[in-house]
Amino acid sequence: MKSFKSKYKFNSETLQYEKIKFSFKKFFLKIFQRSLVSLSFGAILMILYIIIYESPEEKLLRAEIKFLQENLSKINQRLEKDDSLLNIIADNDNYIYRTTFELDSISSNIRNAGIGGSNRYKIYEGYNNTDLIKDVAKKLDKLELKLKIQDESYKTLLSEIKKRGKVFNSLPVLQPIHVNELTRIGSFYGYRPHPILGVIQMHHGLDMVAPTGTPVYASGDGVVETVEKISTGYGNNILINHGVDGLSSRYAHLSSINVKKGQKVKRGELIGEVGSTGLSTAPHLHYEILINNSSINPLRYMIAPSPSEYEQIINETKYSGKSFD
Repeated sequence: MKSFKSKYKFNSETLQYEKIKFSFKKFFLKIFQRSLVSLSFGAILMILYIIIYESPEEKLLRAEIKFLQENLSKINQRLEKDDSLLNIIADNDNYIYRTTFELDSISSNIRNAGIGGSNRYKIYEGYNNTDLIKDVAKKLDKLELKLKIQDESYKTLLSEIKKRGKVFNSLPVLQPIHVNELTRIGSFYGYRPHPILGVIQMHHGLDMVAPTGTPVYASGDGVVETVEKISTGYGNNILINHGVDGLSSRYAHLSSINVKKGQKVKRGELIGEVGSTGLSTAPHLHYEILINNSSINPLRYMIAPSPSEYEQIINETKYSGKSFD
């Protein structure tokens, strides 16, 4: 076994070399010091490497963060544009659509109401991009609320359109005899000498002259309220209740009747034929419009469409798929 060589050091006071005594304590202290220096140097090198050089995973993660930040910013900008577009739609809704149907406008306070809850966005706190994420979330919540309000507004408008559509279809505005088959107006609404009795009395409707058998059409949607087949007065006649504003229409002196009491009819639907039954001197249709059973001048409502338009109205009544209700 090889023994350790003795070591000497020069003593300047005695001017002699003195033998150095071996000490385990000093030995281990030197080893510790050198190890500590080595570890510190290694740690510094590692830190510098980490700072200067990135691992592939770190590079990928950094690129992904940058991608998310850029796209969040783009989404934020798109939300701002969508919000501006929705404001334009809201203005049109208030000042065009709702005004047209005489509905109250929806105030900006309701359309731009805030989202409740102070802790609603707390889950986004504590991150580098907290402000951006919270801003996007707030804009998205605001946009969804506006869309919900607008959706409800459109539902109200659609309901109003359906209701108004039913009202418009029920108005007795169609001339009950086709424009191509009407000979002339024999007598208008107002006072006149009765053609048979010879006395001055009120004529409550229009006498529309046409040959016997000429089709007579309903002037508006409604329900047949009465059907009479008598030899005096109005003769064979029909009364249709239009179910709006107390309006009803009467068709008198018919040669035949094609409907029955309680039947629903559409505007332009065939209900009978021109005749001369009852107190009448020649074939014609006596046509009346009444409001709450009081007659008014039918010309206030009656519209005579062109022949092609009239044909279209008549043809539409033939399709059973078209809902009356």
